[in-house]
Amino acid sequence: MGGGFDPPHMFHVAIAERAREFLGLDIVVFLPADSSPPKFGSHAAPFADRVEMLKIALRNFPGPFEICDAEARAEGVFYAADAARVLAKKFSGARLYWIMGSDRAAGLHRWKDIEKLSELASFAFFKRAGDSVSGLELLPKGAEVAEVPFVSSSASSASARAALGAGKTPADIDPEVAAYISKKGLYSRALRGNPRAAWKIP
Repeated sequence: MGGGFDPPHMFHVAIAERAREFLGLDIVVFLPADSSPPKFGSHAAPFADRVEMLKIALRNFPGPFEICDAEARAEGVFYAADAARVLAKKFSGARLYWIMGSDRAAGLHRWKDIEKLSELASFAFFKRAGDSVSGLELLPKGAEVAEVPFVSSSASSASARAALGAGKTPADIDPEVAAYISKKGLYSRALRGNPRAAWKIP
């Protein structure tokens, strides 16, 4: 399950737990993005801090969950297919799912090395009530898709950053994560330097 996790919020954990239960997964692997050409640009918090916040956020949940920092160690741009190669090697013989929101489906066929990604992993889309999953017919032949129903949430990293930059603690941020953020002064510094930063990074 990839993402910026900048910061991680309770919805991230809920998605992972729901996918684990619904799909019968043995483990959910979180893949924090060090950089992500289609979406992120630059992050408000350093990669190491986002990994540490994820560790804290996952501490009190059964999982099992794991964090993969392969992107930070890669040379050059690291795509989803690259991550799938790493995980396929680590979990040899296992069935892999690439977990994402249904809003990503329409553009998925344009992802780098989508053919290889679809060979290595099935795609699991979180589908909120009323959402439609479009564009699946454009995926490579033989691509396997699963839809995971989920209750909608207003939680987002962007709104969390905005609240934290204003000195508030969002309800959907784990208190221990909030304490780590406060101790490190992560988002207050970034947002003071760039008031629009909260809205530039999804």
